[in-house]
Amino acid sequence: MIRLGIILFCISLTPGQLLGQEPVSFVRDIAPVLVKQCQGCHGPKKVKGGYRVDTFSHLLKAGKSDAPAIVVGRPTESELFLRLTTKDEDDLMPQDGDPLPAKQIALVKRWIAGGAAFDGESKEAALAGLLQPIVHPPAPEVYPSAVPVTAIEFGVKGERLFASGYREVTIWNTKTGELAGRLGNVAERVYDLSVSPDGKLLAVASGQPGRLGEVRLFELPTGKLRSVPVTTADVVFAVAFSNDGKRLAAGSADNKLRLVGVESGTVTNELGSHSDWVNDVAWNADDSRLVTASRDKTAKVFDAQTGERIVSYLGHQNYVRGALFHENGKEISSIGDDQKLHHWKIEGPKKVNDSSSSRGTALAVARLGTEVLVAGDDHSVRAFNINIKDESRKWNGHREAVLAVTASPVTRQAASGAYDGEIILWNIEDGSIVRRFQATPGGKTIRAAE
Repeated sequence: MIRLGIILFCISLTPGQLLGQEPVSFVRDIAPVLVKQCQGCHGPKKVKGGYRVDTFSHLLKAGKSDAPAIVVGRPTESELFLRLTTKDEDDLMPQDGDPLPAKQIALVKRWIAGGAAFDGESKEAALAGLLQPIVHPPAPEVYPSAVPVTAIEFGVKGERLFASGYREVTIWNTKTGELAGRLGNVAERVYDLSVSPDGKLLAVASGQPGRLGEVRLFELPTGKLRSVPVTTADVVFAVAFSNDGKRLAAGSADNKLRLVGVESGTVTNELGSHSDWVNDVAWNADDSRLVTASRDKTAKVFDAQTGERIVSYLGHQNYVRGALFHENGKEISSIGDDQKLHHWKIEGPKKVNDSSSSRGTALAVARLGTEVLVAGDDHSVRAFNINIKDESRKWNGHREAVLAVTASPVTRQAASGAYDGEIILWNIEDGSIVRRFQATPGGKTIRAAE
């Protein structure tokens, strides 16, 4: 009887288990390979051959060839495995990169042979969301060249400035222009930053186009990673803490707006009202509403509790890149590629006026009281007083396109970051330059008041 039990036990084991190999986990072993190597060409936006790998359910479906993607137990009859091992260069996958290492191909083979089991929570979930937090490669100790400043944010007291770097967030002393710290373990490109109202957390929106998007929450000042509440198949462009610090809003290239509970680190709402990238998101003063800006040429207002869309503003004729509420909560300013700052009422919605934001494209917007600051590719920052129609002041000083702008209510200063890696601190009252420096670790730093 004992011998029969041993025989039956051995029959139930896979070949890998009989050889003492650990069973292949789809989530641990296969999903990371698909996200990194395959999803760029076979994801929700770009679907080569009609085949997608961004969810497990899509992975099982045949592409245009109608050949079965996965035949359970039979790797050599599975189109997925055949495309990874074929000698035909036109059919070999991935086409836009080097062939997979033999070790990864062996894992795929063992996984299919062992039953192609799914060990995640939902077969419909994005594969990127199934992954354990990635440990990203470190940033270079010394930058060989400047990196565009695509995101910038003051600390709550205005004494520190957080800026986007390459695989990191750099931290600068606003009084001296000196590098005060470096926060690593973020994705290759950083698109937005938000500091919690109590100054204890930093939210980083980042990613790699077509492959990965994340929101990472770091504890300040230790730099410890607290959570990765959002993981998507494409980059996250925007992130913003609510004014009470209890929630986060994140907009991404998968056209969705996500709301996150900060304490739980989980997504509470996922809104898909836009038909293209969500470029920006902002809360109103009492956290009851959100406004988004999208590449679908609209700005939308949502109820922050229910997720219900309240209104869509269609006044822009091109991509909308930024939007924010006025102090009264009833009006909004938005910018985009139509080179105008739109001022509109939510009710209706109804446009109040629009003003030329620059002679080029408006790329970022920030507000401090009644002042709306607009950064543009004409190398300038423009300041608008929303109570005075058509009045603007142009702040010159940058040598390249200005990609990011922010303001500190404590110091009454603004900061802007440019394509050439330079940051300028401005006096909001008169537009004079307080300090300028190169946000390039290991590079030349300029500190000057003008």
